Amino acid sequence: MGASWQLVTGPVLEPITLAEAKAHARLYQGDDSTLRRYMLAARETAEETLNRGLLTQTWQLVIDYWAPVIYLPRAAPLQSVTSVKYYDAAGTQQTLSSAIYTVDTVSRPVRITLAPNQTWPVLQSMRFSGRIEIVYVIGWATAAAVPERIKQGIRMYLAYLELDRDGLEVKSEQARQAAAACWDDRVPTLDPYGQAIPQDAYSVAASLRFHQWDAYL
Repeated sequence: MGASWQLVTGPVLEPITLAEAKAHARLYQGDDSTLRRYMLAARETAEETLNRGLLTQTWQLVIDYWAPVIYLPRAAPLQSVTSVKYYDAAGTQQTLSSAIYTVDTVSRPVRITLAPNQTWPVLQSMRFSGRIEIVYVIGWATAAAVPERIKQGIRMYLAYLELDRDGLEVKSEQARQAAAACWDDRVPTLDPYGQAIPQDAYSVAASLRFHQWDAYL
């Protein structure tokens, strides 16, 4: 059962402001563009470590088969499910009625489940990939809503990047570990069908902002 998921639209905000970043990196001597790159790198590292999206962003999940439970990668928190589309028996793409499924927002990550007394529609038999597409929006709506512990880790990681520009600073590893310690509320790494993904395989895919997993592997 193959599955892939990718970022469609990234966040337009960062969890901390440029002013906060400057205040935390007290010895910072560079221009604002460099500091903004640090902010982006720190947020992306936090998201990969936590396995969750922090601020409003849109993701697309593509799977081949229906299942009673379908997990939405990185959806913690979830803002909304934009659409669930599938190719019907005739090969025409249809939008699934939201009455067919329910969204379990308590689960980590959030999951879609088949609603009581409902059945999934028949899929095109000779289409072997990309038969179901789910688009959803995740993350907190404002920077103020992001937990302070996560934001503190981002500040600390940003300082680590500034301290270790050349990868030679001895104490930089201590700063990196201190930042990671703020990101311990990790969401389980599951594929859409609920199978655990080995962390080493996930880390490689996460760095590319695109994820593909084949349950047969």
